[in-house]
Amino acid sequence: MVNKIKTAQEAIAPIQDGAAIMVGGFMATGTPEILIDALVEKGVKNLTIICNDAGVPGRGIGKLLTNGQIKTLIAS
Repeated sequence: MVNKIKTAQEAIAPIQDGAAIMVGGFMATGTPEILIDALVEKGVKNLTIICNDAGVPGRGIGKLLTNGQIKTLIAS
C-alpha cells in the first residue's frame, strides 16, 4: 500500500524557483504554516504567490515576504 502521508519537505519537493503557488488562509489563520516554513528553509525564490492577503510579518506568507522569496504577490 502506498503511504499517503508525506513530510513537509516531501510535499514541497517539486516546488522550484519561479513557481506559482496558491495559498489558503486569511491573515495567517488557516495558512499552511508548516509548508511555508519548509519553503523558507528550502530557499526557493522568485515565487508568485496567489492568496487572500499578505499575512503578517513573521507568520504565514509574511515569512516568505520578509525573506525576499516572493517576486509577485496576487492578493484579493
